[in-house]
Amino acid sequence: YEPADEINIKSTEYSLTLARKGDNWLVNEQAYPGDPGLIGSLEKKARDFKLLDLVSDKGYYDKYDLTDEKGVLVTIKGKGKVLRKILIGKAGSTNNHSYVKVNDRKEIFFASGIMKTDFTLNPDDIRNKEILTVSKNDVKSLSINYGGKKYDFYPVEGSGKTAVKEGEKPALEWKCKGYEKLKLRENSINELLNLFSPLRASTYPENTDRKNAGRVLCTVDIEAGNRKVNLVIFDKKDKDKNMKYAASSESPYIFTMGSWQTEKLFIKNINNLTVK
Repeated sequence: YEPADEINIKSTEYSLTLARKGDNWLVNEQAYPGDPGLIGSLEKKARDFKLLDLVSDKGYYDKYDLTDEKGVLVTIKGKGKVLRKILIGKAGSTNNHSYVKVNDRKEIFFASGIMKTDFTLNPDDIRNKEILTVSKNDVKSLSINYGGKKYDFYPVEGSGKTAVKEGEKPALEWKCKGYEKLKLRENSINELLNLFSPLRASTYPENTDRKNAGRVLCTVDIEAGNRKVNLVIFDKKDKDKNMKYAASSESPYIFTMGSWQTEKLFIKNINNLTVK
């Protein structure tokens, strides 16, 4: 089976085009970066589903939703030629089974491993949600500005109480500029750093940019290795899911973040991160 470089999915109410450019998949004419794992699973389903039984070679397409009005047509292309066409119709009585037509043949087959719902995804769901990734071991500094307060965190070599084997690096402790006498909880710092390993968007709001994303609520600056990355969280919320809008130096798109992410960054008091 040749690798695909284009996947077209169409029904009367749905249309999605996925195109491979180099190592990347792009979504629709806007060429949004696609999720390689998810798109790879679609390609795999179109390749590996099983034809279990010949149902009919005499038509009855409407009965099985295998018409242009009711079916979902999946066309897989590679190097300009059609590799496979699948018209997916009514679901079977058991999960993960459907009635299908293949490559414009007249026969109706009962198949496993393929469903309409596998291929009629929201375009937003199939976009690559990874905004940036930073290894916490590479982080040199983490600055969080929220509620009129700025906290600058940085690692230093540990106190040396724990023995270090030859060739190993000493354990690091995190400090906050201006609050060096406070002992920060390791778990609290790790929770902050793990947000960026990787940082993933929840959704991508349509027709939104920095000009209409709201007031800046929080900024985060990270220096890791030779990189400096930035995150901005706005006060505007997604209407349906109550998620806050955000932007990053690593993405041209406005995206949303869930409260489980943003609340960790909204540090109201440095003492909330210290060992009691």
